[in-house]
Amino acid sequence: MSHQPQVNRRHFVKTTAGLSSGLLLSFMVPAYGRRLQKLLQPTNDAITFAPNAFLRIGNDNSIRILLSHVEMGQGIWTTLTMLIAEELDADWKQIKVEHCPVDKAYNHTAWGMQI
Repeated sequence: MSHQPQVNRRHFVKTTAGLSSGLLLSFMVPAYGRRLQKLLQPTNDAITFAPNAFLRIGNDNSIRILLSHVEMGQGIWTTLTMLIAEELDADWKQIKVEHCPVDKAYNHTAWGMQI
C-alpha cells in the first residue's frame, strides 16, 4: 500500500509563495528617475503629481482627469471618473473632468493619432 501525499490549498499557497519570493528582483533605471523628477516638478505654483498623461493629482488632493474620449451616451465622463475616485479613495467633489488638449501624449495607442 503506497502513501500518496495530500496537498491542500493552504500548503500549496505557502509553498509557492516561499518559492516565488526568491524570484523578486529590484533595480533602478536612471532615466526613469529623471522622468519621475520631471513629473513631480511644481507647475502653476502648486505641486502636481502626474503619473500619466490623463491624471493630475494636486497637493490639495484635487484630481483632474483628462479624457480623450467624447461622451456619446456611453457614460465615459461619469463612469470612468467614478472608477478613478473609488480606486484613489477620493472625494467625488475634488474631481474635475476635462477634454484633453491636442498633444502626442493623448494619441490612440493602435492608430497613432488623436481621434
